[in-house]
Amino acid sequence: MQATVRDAMSTDVVAATCHTSITDAERLLISHGVDELFIIDDRGLLCGIVPDYELLKRRLSPCTDQKTVEAIMSRRFLVIGADSPLTVAGRYLREHVHRRLAVVEERRLVGQLTRRAALKWLMSHQETSPCAEDPTEPAGAGQNQTTAKGASRARPTVRSPTAPPVLSTTSAALSTRV
Repeated sequence: MQATVRDAMSTDVVAATCHTSITDAERLLISHGVDELFIIDDRGLLCGIVPDYELLKRRLSPCTDQKTVEAIMSRRFLVIGADSPLTVAGRYLREHVHRRLAVVEERRLVGQLTRRAALKWLMSHQETSPCAEDPTEPAGAGQNQTTAKGASRARPTVRSPTAPPVLSTTSAALSTRV
């Protein structure tokens, strides 16, 4: 049976509401030792993230009238479903250089998957081998090939035309990534 995000995710998530003050968000981020906060609306639906660099940028700004995290949160983020394959989530964590993915069910934040948690689960269950072929890449993709003159040139990596079950948003509404 293939591992899912649910197998490795944590349900211990640090989140704030859109109405949380920026000062309270700073305290929350520092006290929990995280580098970003998930932001939920009054119904518990994920609507944004506030990375630590936004809070730092705001703290270093001379004067600002921004009072709540809603004013500085990013509405552009990646999420993944709890029943998505863990290897797909791992690839997104690797390729998009995210430290964590929000895990959702029907837009409700139900957990988070960190790179460390995914790696720990995959290692402990020997889910994949360090030399395993990436099933989303055609055989030989990304390997060097020799030209007619004998010079080696890198071959671009080609991805499968079907998108993994990861969701993306540029507004409060989530849509399937194609």
